Amino acid sequence: MVRDMRQYGFEKQENVNLPGFTVGYYYEKEGLWIAGVEEEIYRELSNRMLETDFSADKIFDYAEYMKTLDCHYLLLFWKEQEEDRICFFSDTRRLRALEFLDFVMPESGLVKGDAQAACGRISSAILKVEMSELEIQDTLEYLMNKAAGYFEECEYIEAADYGRTHEGDIPFMKQYVKKKIPWAFVETMKLAEKGEEICIRSLENESGVVVKADPDIYIMIGCRGEVYDMKREKFERTYDASEEALDVFEQMLDFLPEAQIMSTGEYISLDESANLCYPKAGAGIYAKELQRRTKIFPVGNNTDYYLGRPGDYMAIRPEDFSDIYVIKRQIFQQTYEEKTE
Repeated sequence: MVRDMRQYGFEKQENVNLPGFTVGYYYEKEGLWIAGVEEEIYRELSNRMLETDFSADKIFDYAEYMKTLDCHYLLLFWKEQEEDRICFFSDTRRLRALEFLDFVMPESGLVKGDAQAACGRISSAILKVEMSELEIQDTLEYLMNKAAGYFEECEYIEAADYGRTHEGDIPFMKQYVKKKIPWAFVETMKLAEKGEEICIRSLENESGVVVKADPDIYIMIGCRGEVYDMKREKFERTYDASEEALDVFEQMLDFLPEAQIMSTGEYISLDESANLCYPKAGAGIYAKELQRRTKIFPVGNNTDYYLGRPGDYMAIRPEDFSDIYVIKRQIFQQTYEEKTE
């Protein structure tokens, strides 16, 4: 028996007049709909799950459903072939679909997708074990429990606002400098023609971030394979470039970075065009360990965010308090050390 879902902040929606929808619940605080679906919808979704590339533009017209429902997020669920299956859609930069489903789906489940759409599947027997640990017997309640927990545990930081409102506090944070270990960089103009869009996937963003090839934009590769874009002026202020080529075997990268040229779909291995660089003496950051799941929205980027989990670090550039980003815990401990006078 499903308990009263209002304990999770959801309200049951009566008379859901959408073809293929069964039960529907709405989480007004975040604009999230959770709905069960019938075979006429889930057959198509299941077929898409089997494809290598599960992306938003290949899915049924979910945008029209979301418009009708007046929501920012739509989570669909059903049972099929002894599995529980889920699809999630997002129309806002505040939440990447793939990241949300990674949180909702148990580790034993299979998840794939991108920022707009993601799918997941798990054995119903395994999910039942997961639910029993939470004293939950119903898939719908499990999804509501996880969804409400996600939003309650998440902190949102707009970099521009944070840098301004904490201007007096930031200088009292601990300062760290990079250890004398090599990093790598790639000039985006070596990958594509000027203005072409390049999607780079990283440890911090599984669905990828899109940048445009430009003489002033570099792609950085850290010692564990973490990838992010950087303006040339900032690079020259922080690193000394070299002519040494990146050797992924010598550097022992945990993550082999690649980029996708959006216009052609072609994938390019970044290490083939990368050279080593070394942190300049004295270049450092302010940083503090995160205690909550945190999203940081950088200045001038309306489509993406940095995601930090408890134990990761929030870093702030001393020369620009609005330049804020996330460094994964293991990467931080491996590449930074506390600054000494």
